[in-house]
Amino acid sequence: MQYVMVVLKGSIPMSFGGTEQPAAYGELVSIGALNPDVNKMLSAAIASILETKLSMRPSKSRICTVFRPHLFSQGSNFGWNGSTF
Repeated sequence: MQYVMVVLKGSIPMSFGGTEQPAAYGELVSIGALNPDVNKMLSAAIASILETKLSMRPSKSRICTVFRPHLFSQGSNFGWNGSTF
């Protein structure tokens, strides 16, 4: 992956599944690189990072990641530096 953008916002009140347990929400958008197998691998990696860095155990936390391959399936649909990919 050549281009990766990450936005982190902490201390945001979240309720997931009717509880206020520690929660994380993420959206991952890709230009044509996502598929069910990759999504599973990324979901496991994200959960591992959240557990290691933020002590959010997947079994005790609410972790939701949305994979959006269709939004920018072509580079021409994603703006970059005054042009497109």
